[in-house]
Amino acid sequence: MRSVKFGLSILVSLFSLGGCGEPDPVRIGFIGGLEGRASDIGIASRNAVQLGVDEVNTAGGINGRKVELYVRDDGGTAEGGAEAARALVGEKVDAIIGPNLSVVASGMVPVINEAGIVSISPTVSSLAFVGKDDYFYRIGSTTRQYATAYADFCEKAGIKRMAMTLDKRNAVFSESWLAEFRAAHEARGGEVIAAVSFDATVSGDFARVTREILETRPDALLFIANGVDSAQFAQQVRKLDPDIPFFAAEWAASESLFELGGRAIEGLILLQTYDRYDDRARYVSFRDAYRDRFQEDPGFSSVAAYDGLTALLAALRSGNENLKEAMDSVGSVEGLQQIVEFDAFGDSERRRVFVEARDGKFIRK
Repeated sequence: MRSVKFGLSILVSLFSLGGCGEPDPVRIGFIGGLEGRASDIGIASRNAVQLGVDEVNTAGGINGRKVELYVRDDGGTAEGGAEAARALVGEKVDAIIGPNLSVVASGMVPVINEAGIVSISPTVSSLAFVGKDDYFYRIGSTTRQYATAYADFCEKAGIKRMAMTLDKRNAVFSESWLAEFRAAHEARGGEVIAAVSFDATVSGDFARVTREILETRPDALLFIANGVDSAQFAQQVRKLDPDIPFFAAEWAASESLFELGGRAIEGLILLQTYDRYDDRARYVSFRDAYRDRFQEDPGFSSVAAYDGLTALLAALRSGNENLKEAMDSVGSVEGLQQIVEFDAFGDSERRRVFVEARDGKFIRK
């Protein structure tokens, strides 16, 4: 009997030791476009989130729990967003950072709402996702706020007749942006005389659309497109008209714009939501760590994604097991360059400044 009791005590001890292991990790998912024409902002967002997760783990994790990052490519489509979200639900993630594109969010949001998983997008701005009390949070302004700022700029510059291109593959964003700009521009005495959709996967579409919008004889052009496609439009435009003013929507403000646009984007005007030349210690530390890790500079989506992760970590550290409640009560969070503060619907706003491409730099207007 003594042997049996001794054996049982060993088993109890082993089970007790097993219960003293490391606590379950915090599982954070990431959804973004990692391949294709718009992948620059997806990769930049993923890199920033990975950097932030590594920093947290080096510092001991969240309340003693390590963080694991699960990355999924969304393919730049609504279907890809839904598939990526379902995969992360299956991985039992606690929260998700992403996506970057509104079209992807249109497929992803129904999945995360049904599963009850908090998700924070660095850059989605379409009004389709604004003012809803759900599990989808946004770091950034809306298409209405962005487009109205462009209309104000055009009014001050005396630009009346505007011709525009819009990406049909991200129509959830581009059509929302166009509608908001048209309303604001017309209210200020302007006119959108042409708005031509394009598909970057169709051969010759850039040249066709460029000829079509220039034939309308506008005062200026505006590209509702990503950085890669805006660079291509700039090249096509400058072949036919070296002097016409042109703009690009804030989506284009990625590092790819300079890399691919070269001299063709000289004079291009667009909104920025961060200061790439910020010399304050907090941002410089992030920038230098990002450069060391990824051998390139962070972009606007990197900063927004890092800020989104910062807000999520604050909610996770609160101790409230209901993460949505924690997010709703997190209050103001200090981001890399500005305060992040969500309203009652999980929407936030970024500071905005117009810049002009000059000699390989974005110069503040």
